[in-house]
Amino acid sequence: MLSASRLGGKLFAASENGCHGQLGRSWVQQLITAEHVASVTGIRAFDNCKLIQNVQSKAVPPLRPIFVVMSQSNGHLKLPEIDPRVKQVLQNTPLFDLHNDLPQQPRACFHGKIHENPKFDLQKGFQRGMTDIPRLREGAVGAQFWSICVPCLRSAENFSTPEYSDMARDAIEQIDMTTRMVQSYPDTFELVFEPADVKRVYARGKIACSIGIEGLHMAGNSIGIIRAFYTLGVRYCTLTHVCNNAFADSSTSKTGPVHGGLSKLGRSAIKEMNRLGMLIDISHVSPDAAKQALELSRAPVMFSHSNAKSVFDCPRNVPDEIIDMIPVNGGLIAVTFVPEHVTTRRQDARMEMVLDHLFYVAQRIGWDYVGLGSDFDGIASVIPGLEDVSCYPKLLQAILDRGATHEQLAKVAGGNMLRVWEGAVGVRDQMKLEGVLPVEDVWEGRTWWRYDGYYQMPDPDPEDRLGLDWYGVPPPEEGLYHQS
Repeated sequence: MLSASRLGGKLFAASENGCHGQLGRSWVQQLITAEHVASVTGIRAFDNCKLIQNVQSKAVPPLRPIFVVMSQSNGHLKLPEIDPRVKQVLQNTPLFDLHNDLPQQPRACFHGKIHENPKFDLQKGFQRGMTDIPRLREGAVGAQFWSICVPCLRSAENFSTPEYSDMARDAIEQIDMTTRMVQSYPDTFELVFEPADVKRVYARGKIACSIGIEGLHMAGNSIGIIRAFYTLGVRYCTLTHVCNNAFADSSTSKTGPVHGGLSKLGRSAIKEMNRLGMLIDISHVSPDAAKQALELSRAPVMFSHSNAKSVFDCPRNVPDEIIDMIPVNGGLIAVTFVPEHVTTRRQDARMEMVLDHLFYVAQRIGWDYVGLGSDFDGIASVIPGLEDVSCYPKLLQAILDRGATHEQLAKVAGGNMLRVWEGAVGVRDQMKLEGVLPVEDVWEGRTWWRYDGYYQMPDPDPEDRLGLDWYGVPPPEEGLYHQS
């Protein structure tokens, strides 16, 4: 038995037991000529995420994701392949993946050149990665946080090096590229900036898209840049990636912690992110930083892609004492599909291990505090059954098969994430009523004038006779245009 998906004007093929299946040309021809399918565009078959053929015909109108099953023997369209219990849950709750690193692929591979690039056509299928439109539709993804990921200095202890300015530039370029990527497929994607927009976009049959920053090393040691990120459409920031930065300690820094959790600047950043309504992500951070963020934040805090340390002990997973703080804060932990976060040997990883983490957290603190954060296109290997974004229906079915109720699955799939985002927006609105002003704290290692130049500005207080320019540099004796 093979399945096909009618997705935004296209039909895509998938195997019954996996996420993709290789279809023969005769099967595709049968599907095109089936009386139930009057017109089709872009029948595609995949084998291990490779595009193997493409048949073009007439277009059908874009629709909300619909799953159908077709018998290879008689070409007869049957009832949807997707588990009807899962389909019922997703009817009103968008499947929300909190962390997908797709944007780093075109940045690294094509230097951000995504227009008229035949190697990066998400509609036809992006062969290099784990994410494209056919597979997103097949996976019934309804909302997606696209992660902005720029490498950091894992052994850094000096945060004043020029590389941090380069990282901020690279992040802004990647935000721009991600925005352009989303806008290039208006029938499929739509940028959202508020949680209320997610269900509106989902009801129109499109995937609601927002942006997250994976590590404040990209903020150039500046709270002002965090504000600028928000203006550019970023709605969550992970406090660290795999390295320490000026704001917080990472759980995987090669040098060990340098702040004892959050720095003074990091504490100020928590307040400012609350004021903005920007979600605080504490995946990757050290246990001390996570504990302090959960205590300081007025808004719910999230782990966008983390697992439970008690189930599998690795630095990236979350200790029980931190997990136990999540209900008090109102946040969530989104379990991730990274093989090395569930087992020592990647080849031993199984979907059941991911379920072990999910059910451990849910049974320990409740189903209100669990979500999904794949880390697709940010990982070097995958778990069988969780190879790419098309696999979500099987995962959701497995969650139900293990004993979760429909209501619990709806929370995991996206309901909890929407609640957390709404909580952050609620705190923002309350802080606005309180008249809380933007945070203007600056990094103590900041150099305000790093070039050999001189700018004479009118002295705002001539009586002080400081004789300094506006950067605090003594004026040259030879005058403004002196020769050095």
